[in-house]
Order: sequence, then structure tokens, then C-alpha cells
Amino acid sequence: MTRDDSTSTCACLSRRHALAGAATVGLGVPFLAACAGDDSGSASDPAGGSSSSGGGTPSGGGGGTGGGGGGAGLASTADIPVGGGVVFADASVVIVQPTEGDFRGWSAACTHQGCKVDGVEDGVIVCPCHNSTFSIEDGAPLGGPATSPLGEVALTVEGDSITLA
Repeated sequence: MTRDDSTSTCACLSRRHALAGAATVGLGVPFLAACAGDDSGSASDPAGGSSSSGGGTPSGGGGGTGGGGGGAGLASTADIPVGGGVVFADASVVIVQPTEGDFRGWSAACTHQGCKVDGVEDGVIVCPCHNSTFSIEDGAPLGGPATSPLGEVALTVEGDSITLA
């Protein structure tokens, strides 16, 4: 008698493959946890902003809607220091003032892995997850693993009020 092995298959998991898979998961979880964003707001004030260089303190967040979009007053021009900026985590925007009277908005989502940037230090927007840094002038990456610029966010400045366009 002969046996036809072509119809007999085994979808068995060998001990070697099981151990290799378990080791991979065990090593990978801490790295994934390190990359996860912290939405606890530890660097943010209750208004949704995070103070940065120049001592600027945001005077208003996005309001009760959790966003501050479409014309809602987000900040006062006095809140944004020249050569610095403020992160508004709830609106996911960084408002900067590279030179006197020139206000610009950038996405607060780092282009490396989407972590929220958390401040502006010495004229540079900083991501805490992997230390990517971005120019306040044009949002271009200056250092770290990020290779793409931050997305521009349209702002409207009327008098001393800054709103999202």
C-alpha cells in the first residue's frame, strides 16, 4: 500500500514558530507603547493651549465644541510671542509669530508618526515623541526622524483676535 501525501496537509504550528511569534510580540509591545500619543494634556492648559517660548499664555481655547474651528476665537495676538508660538492641542494647531505681526498656523500633528507637537522652543516647533523639530517660518523639518513639513493651517487675524479660517 502506498500513501498519497498530496491530499494530507497539516496546518500545525511548530513549537519554534510559536516561540518566535511570542518573542516578537513581547519585544514589540513596549516599542508601540512608547510611540503612543499621550492625550492626557499634561503639557496643556484647560483652554487647550500649551505655553511656549516667550511666556505667552493662551487666553482662550476652542470653546465648548472641543475644536475652535470656523471662526471661533482661538487666541489673542498678544498670546503669541514674536519668534515663538503656542500649541492649541484641542484645535490641533500651532500658531506662531516668526516676525512682528506675521502670524502663521501649522498642524500640531507631527509628520513622522502623528504625535502632537507640544511646544515651541527657541523658534522651533518640537515633537516630544521622537524629537522631531520644525521651523516656525515654513513648517519644514529641521531635525529628528520627520522628513515632511507640518501642514499649513489657514488663520484669520482681525484686530487682536486670531481665528481658524
